[in-house]
Amino acid sequence: MPLHATKTNKTLTHPNVWCTVNSMLTSYLSVCEEAARAAGKILRNMLGTTSVRHKKNPSDLVTEADIAAQKAIESILLGAFPEHRFLGEEENKSPSIPQDSTDFYWVVDPLDGTTNYVHGVPFFGTSIALTQGTNVLCGVFYNPMTEEFFSAAQGQGTLLNGERIHTSSWQKLEEALAAVSFPTLVHGESPDLVAFLRTVPRCQSIRRTGSTVLNLAYVAAGRFDATWAFNSHPWDIAAGIVLVKEAGGIISKPSGEPIDFNDPAPICAVANETLHGELMRVLNPVG
Repeated sequence: MPLHATKTNKTLTHPNVWCTVNSMLTSYLSVCEEAARAAGKILRNMLGTTSVRHKKNPSDLVTEADIAAQKAIESILLGAFPEHRFLGEEENKSPSIPQDSTDFYWVVDPLDGTTNYVHGVPFFGTSIALTQGTNVLCGVFYNPMTEEFFSAAQGQGTLLNGERIHTSSWQKLEEALAAVSFPTLVHGESPDLVAFLRTVPRCQSIRRTGSTVLNLAYVAAGRFDATWAFNSHPWDIAAGIVLVKEAGGIISKPSGEPIDFNDPAPICAVANETLHGELMRVLNPVG
């Protein structure tokens, strides 16, 4: 049975149908957790010993641990669901999912926060999401250093180590702790930097963790009240989208428009609608 329907789809009204959908999502999440924890073990074991190379520029790093963790994840996921497709950050054959696709895709970042990992800073982890086309069904984020495991599925809420979590209730930017993501190369006109300069006088404080999905997970947990990134890819944000939405948060582009999953995606995640509206007015001043 296809899983592309959501709670607002009136064709799925019979309770037995939703029972089946929820059971399937629970099964997917279980395999997600197995794969994420296997990757986390690899990351811990290789910490401080792995070789490092550059991708496109000196700030864009990849390690042997990234590659080993992704291979372990792919083996577990496709071993359980061989009919599914796989989209990973490392050695990916395609950078995006076709807009009209209804195939199931596992969207994976084996190590988000590679620069932190290389320097021994414990703000990194593994991100895994399952989509049907560009509709995110479920996702997890696991930080093996803090042993924090975030998980969410459509209609099932967001959990941190098995306990339900929610976004914060702060209503004003001056009360908000925000997190910003910067690309590997930043110049004076970078939209990320422009947004930072607009918001830093308005927010209570702003952090930069070095991990986009960790920022999104922290918004879901109510630790951060907002985060944004102007340069990301599906594997950077897929799991974070469902984590934030199921925790009660708002996801959009920094312009306020709906996100385009396949755009090297500008994304903004905010704890609630009131705070989202205020942030949009700061990020998009009129005149």
